[in-house]
Amino acid sequence: IDPDARRHIAELPLMGLTMLTPRRRPPAALPDDGQRPVVFVHGMGGHRGNFTPMQLWLRVRGRRRLYGVGLEPGLSVEALGVQLSAFIDEVLEVNGLPASARVDLVAHSMGGLVARCALECPATAERVATLVTLGTPHGGTYAARYGGTRHTLALRPDSELMRGLSRQVPWRLPTRLVGFWSRADVLLLPARTACLDGAENHELDSLTHYGYLLRPSCWRSVEEALSGSGR
Repeated sequence: IDPDARRHIAELPLMGLTMLTPRRRPPAALPDDGQRPVVFVHGMGGHRGNFTPMQLWLRVRGRRRLYGVGLEPGLSVEALGVQLSAFIDEVLEVNGLPASARVDLVAHSMGGLVARCALECPATAERVATLVTLGTPHGGTYAARYGGTRHTLALRPDSELMRGLSRQVPWRLPTRLVGFWSRADVLLLPARTACLDGAENHELDSLTHYGYLLRPSCWRSVEEALSGSGR
């Protein structure tokens, strides 16, 4: 078995532990930390708790307004984008932020495509300053050929979803996009499908598909990406 695949499998129990929290929780007001709120968007078969290790680390670093959206598992990727847009509006409303306020998004895997669907709405695009994607198959992945579910079909390179999102390429939306990718990500075939023309693309060494969520090296890179987006 390929070493990267072995590491991917070994991380599955840790990912399971992050799912021992409520799947959905309405956003509540949190103390102002002087930064934009951050909304975390999980991937296919994932859970809002997948970002718990990263969120704990960011809290130690002083970030407070951190929110995880719990996506409905049965909806299409496009419909999940509508759900994400509504969640962003809730986050801004409960914190009493003005209409001009914006959030940042950090999305793992398919969550990055959900975010891109949400940004198809001009009002949402104006409310998102930076989108950071972690192992998102922006161009689809040939690994999706091994599944026949609604979401795996959508992740195939020739899917209707991919053809629709191709209108955004090269990236010209008002939202800054930072894409992280890794050659060790065995679920993205080819690995560079996590890069998007016109975005800020960065390679992270030796990270599996779940390593983005579990490794401090990625957490630091996410913090730097968010810090580099200005106020």
